[in-house]
Amino acid sequence: MMAAAPKDACDLKTARLWRDAALRSRKLRSSLRQLTLSCSDENKLILPENLGDVEVLNLGNNSLEDVPDGLRSLSAGNLHVLILRRNKLLSVPSAVYELGRLTELDMSHNRLSCLTEAVGLLSQLKKLCLSHNKLQTLPRQIGSLVHLEELDVSFNRMSHLPDTMQGLARLRALDLDHNELASFPQQILQLPALEELDFSGNKMLCSSCAGSLPDGIRAMKPLKILWLSSTGLCILPDSFCELTNLESLMLDNNNLSSLPEGVGNLQKLRMINLSSNTFQEFPRTLLRLQELEELYVSRNKLTVLPDGISSLFRLVTLWLDNNRIRYLPDTIVELGLLEELVLQGNQIAILPDNFGKLSKVNIWKIKDNPLIQPPYEVCMKGIPYIAAYQKELAHSQPAVKPRLKLVLTGLKDAGKTVLRRCLTDGQQYSCILGNAGIEVTNWTADAERGLTFIVYDLAGDQSYDIINPFFLSPGALYILAVNLESYVSKQFYTSVGYFLHFISAKVPHAVVCIVGTHTDLCQEREIEEKCLDIHHQIALQEKKDSETLQNLAQTVDEALSQDYDMRASNPHAAFYGVSDKNLRRKKAQFQYLMNNRLQILSPVLCVSCHNCSNIRRLREKLLSVAEHREIFPNLHRVLPKSWQMLEELHFKPQELWLTWWDSARLGLQAGLTEDRLQSALSYLHESGKLLYFEDNATLKEYVFHNLTKLIDILNVFFQRDASVLLQKLMNDTNVDDLRATQFHHYVEGFLLHGLLPTHIIKLLLKPHIKTQQDLQLILELLEKMGLCYCINKPKSRPLNGATAWYKFPCYVKNEVPHAEAWINGTNISGQSLAIEQLQIEYSFPFIFPPGLFARFSVQINSHIVHRSDGKFQIFAYRGKVPVVVSFRPSKGALQSDVLSIASHASLPNIWTAWQAITPLVEELNALLLEWPGLYYTVHVLCSKCLKRGSPNPHTFPGELLTQPRPEGIKEIICPKNGSERVNVALVYPPTPTVISPCSK
Repeated sequence: MMAAAPKDACDLKTARLWRDAALRSRKLRSSLRQLTLSCSDENKLILPENLGDVEVLNLGNNSLEDVPDGLRSLSAGNLHVLILRRNKLLSVPSAVYELGRLTELDMSHNRLSCLTEAVGLLSQLKKLCLSHNKLQTLPRQIGSLVHLEELDVSFNRMSHLPDTMQGLARLRALDLDHNELASFPQQILQLPALEELDFSGNKMLCSSCAGSLPDGIRAMKPLKILWLSSTGLCILPDSFCELTNLESLMLDNNNLSSLPEGVGNLQKLRMINLSSNTFQEFPRTLLRLQELEELYVSRNKLTVLPDGISSLFRLVTLWLDNNRIRYLPDTIVELGLLEELVLQGNQIAILPDNFGKLSKVNIWKIKDNPLIQPPYEVCMKGIPYIAAYQKELAHSQPAVKPRLKLVLTGLKDAGKTVLRRCLTDGQQYSCILGNAGIEVTNWTADAERGLTFIVYDLAGDQSYDIINPFFLSPGALYILAVNLESYVSKQFYTSVGYFLHFISAKVPHAVVCIVGTHTDLCQEREIEEKCLDIHHQIALQEKKDSETLQNLAQTVDEALSQDYDMRASNPHAAFYGVSDKNLRRKKAQFQYLMNNRLQILSPVLCVSCHNCSNIRRLREKLLSVAEHREIFPNLHRVLPKSWQMLEELHFKPQELWLTWWDSARLGLQAGLTEDRLQSALSYLHESGKLLYFEDNATLKEYVFHNLTKLIDILNVFFQRDASVLLQKLMNDTNVDDLRATQFHHYVEGFLLHGLLPTHIIKLLLKPHIKTQQDLQLILELLEKMGLCYCINKPKSRPLNGATAWYKFPCYVKNEVPHAEAWINGTNISGQSLAIEQLQIEYSFPFIFPPGLFARFSVQINSHIVHRSDGKFQIFAYRGKVPVVVSFRPSKGALQSDVLSIASHASLPNIWTAWQAITPLVEELNALLLEWPGLYYTVHVLCSKCLKRGSPNPHTFPGELLTQPRPEGIKEIICPKNGSERVNVALVYPPTPTVISPCSK
């Protein structure tokens, strides 16, 4: 059988095009007596006696270096077919030449370097296969094989053919594929019976015929199959068009850019392959080939397919992949017999209407196109799905349905889950264990008005502090659930005040409804007293916070009223050295915070989920607030149809999440360009349909449309329940005691130290992981969310299958950092005595963002090495320079939470300390941008005070980090100890930080 053509367009057709020859051979042998022999264990082949009646002898695949004894004796028998393929023969054994009755000889896949003149003795041969050897030529006696019908000498090293070849008057099939013939052989032009010729893989490089065929090719009129792949053809002569019996023509992998007009005269042509050429325009002469069934024009430079393609109404196969086609003509849908349509790797954005008329297509490839309509996901499913989509699109009119995101938050035992179910189901619940983590449900609150709430039930467990903020967004309505049965006045801040600060810091100007739960367990007077206390303390907290912000704003105003030179020369000034630009920015921040206080609804709504007391009233309250146009104006606006379409498109893919570019492609389908897409995504984020963090530098690459799967993944790691984790690990019924003990060890290590190896993570995420790539994508996402980091990520493929370990900093419980040498193989030496210390402090007077230290711990991992983590402290190095990150929780209402970043070096090398901490400062500033309502201050601690061990070192304004060092000044004054002077290099970084600490 002749060799296969190049891949893609040709692979599917090789067997079909040459099946006739194979079928003829099988028919020839089917009625013959056959014998197949294999070598014995001693690797020696012994012919049995009495083989006189054998007509077909197969000795192939035996690694023979010579034929077995006794083969010569078969010359007097009835042997007609001898198969010696896939052996190690260096030459044709003399015994073979004596088998004068042979009609078929197969010696392919050996090591033959020559064929002697003795081949003429095999005068009855009809088929000779010598492919995949090392032949450099054929003997002249080959021309004496007057009965030869098929000759296969492909994949040899022949550079010329003997003149006697033209005497093979009965030769019907000739395979010269992949030899070293530099020109088209003149010897074969006059073969009167030749119907099949494969000349592929021979580079026609000689000067007389380079890139072309001889005019004499017109003499080969009997040809039906002609393969000229990879021959360097640049042009076809007009005489080629006289081969009017051609049925199959392979011209792929050449340099053709056009076809002679006469190709349209080849009316018997059923298959033509023009792939891998340089056609920029579709050869219109092909449109005249009305018998054409298979057309391959892959890997060219086509930009347009002509409308006339419909004239090829008998086409069954059409391959147009890897071109530059921008659109398909509407007439393509008239090719009703098409079974294969390959369009991948083009620039097709829109498929023609009525594409479903191509209902017989079963091989369909469309990937790697910028598909807009229908969407890529629909197109990939096949023609029936495209047809259904187009039909629906033509008749559907999307309806506008108002919806609002409703977020339930509060302490662990506040009754959020029971409250959610009472609201959404309208049923009584006496007790529900709310330990399922975060849950999202849809609640149609008013079917008549079509108002739907997308309810986010946030987990109250402290382990969820790091991920709950991801689910808060502007434009949502917030319910703060308070357990009135357990509430006491002294715990106001824990139960209520903290959550108000939390929501305000993340979502300024949010609307909050306070709901008291468990009223069935309280006396009526007790309920009234506790509700009044909550109202009173909310008012006190709001008043205190507002006064604090007003006082700070007044301080900024006073500083701005001073001349900058005066302010820069007075070390006792509130904003010593701070530029007017930075002060104006700070003033704008205070103004923003004061203008965007929470909208806290009153009174406290008290409910009981045990008897559904006041649940109806709560529903009515929520509906009334939702429909208030001044509070939720977005709920009532008419949305562009493109936004509605974008929403629909986002909820069809089944992936765990979408990349920004995936979302942008969906936007194009909806008619939204990239500059308009972000607004639509922000709307979908605010309405609760998906998550899109446009202000997060790493997460804005993703659009989280599949909330259920995302939340399922997050819940796995943050439920902090050993029994649940063990249950997931031991789902496999074949877990033995040793394995179970190991699982217990891993779970204990996770809950104590936050450590998990990848194979355990894979087991925990088993429902969401189908491939290793899925696991890597999830781990990459968790890292980008700032939830974990790999502590021993190899730079190359790990040796001996070393396991990668991941650390979840929020689970670290040990107060003091310790070296994790048992995994990292590193030791952290103690700090040397600091000559000069740099320390940047961030103070948070109202609230320290939950999970911030843990996320910061992850974000800085790419900047540091040799780290050792404690619950509130990280020792590490940046290069060879030590850095320390510390968090100091407040110990009272008058103290602030403090996060500091420190390093040290000698004064001449202090730039190395700045170089160590500056990237960490910028990472922290980037994280804080996610909290637009958060007030915090930044300071640079005085290195002189630190060196003295002062318990209250002087703090220079953090705004100086964003300013260049003042010219002509080498020292500034620390007012803490008289007039002690500090080198400016210990306060100002060599280069100002990229992100201002107070920019919002």
